Amino acid sequence: MTTRRRFTIVYDFDGTLLPLGPWDSEQELLLSRLESVRAAFWRRWYGRLVVEADRRGWQPRSFKRRYLRLLRGTPAGFLDQVALRLAARILPQERDAVLTLARRGHRLLIASCGTADLSERVLAICGILPCFEALFANRFVFQEGRISGMRLEVPSGRAKLEIVKSLGIDPAGTVAVGDGITDQPLWQWSAVPVVVGRGRRAALGRGTYRVVASCAGVLDLVVSLGG
Repeated sequence: MTTRRRFTIVYDFDGTLLPLGPWDSEQELLLSRLESVRAAFWRRWYGRLVVEADRRGWQPRSFKRRYLRLLRGTPAGFLDQVALRLAARILPQERDAVLTLARRGHRLLIASCGTADLSERVLAICGILPCFEALFANRFVFQEGRISGMRLEVPSGRAKLEIVKSLGIDPAGTVAVGDGITDQPLWQWSAVPVVVGRGRRAALGRGTYRVVASCAGVLDLVVSLGG
């Protein structure tokens, strides 16, 4: 009997597990909050400018500071409302692929520069949060049930790689799934770098990558590698 290979599969979240629509989860949260409180015109205009700059990759180091400033005071329950809408983007076949990989004994992790409080809610609604051994991302600080700050635990792509390496994971057995520039350190380190199709441009000129149309394709790829 042939022994099935067991991989560690490290996913990004936005643009990978969660398709962009066109906003990522943080952008969606910010825009939704500004609309829900009927913020002043100048505040909504500024918020949209912050979101557009983030979408285009302008001044990435300043986004979290502005994001937090605009979200401070938001009730924790508001994240549940946004997560419900975001979860609808993850199609049944995507959810089934994650469930199947977990059942086949693969170790699943998430390393993201996004917001863990939102990602966890989305995955829980989809019924796949228990498939992941750990989710590494940035976390809000709440005071009296409202956002008051943020712990920047994963501020960069390099930080994502260092967290994964700290777990003692062998790169030879690692599949790194991502879609953008913050995934490049993990792509370059892992034996099986996988680009979700919409992020193909981020990988150009960076070596040999496996490209899948969506996260459902990760299952087929892993099976083809003997997993």
